[in-house]
Amino acid sequence: MNNGLEKFTDLENKVYRTIELFKAVKLQKESLEKEVLKLKSLLEQTQAEGERLRQETSELKKERDLVKGKIESILKNLDSLAI
Repeated sequence: MNNGLEKFTDLENKVYRTIELFKAVKLQKESLEKEVLKLKSLLEQTQAEGERLRQETSELKKERDLVKGKIESILKNLDSLAI
């Protein structure tokens, strides 16, 4: 009889440990899901910033080419004065 009670107690302890492990895994899962949401938000922000920077770079290149053309024109005019 005592042996049966010990087996039942061991089984009961295993069930409680399993429940505690399940709770811990559930909490960890919830924490990881929150972290995933934060990272997704950060990724979206980073992608938006990257797109803004690409547009700004494109605009700056156009402006640089315009300034370069004007400087080349000025230099040609100065060359013609030197002759």
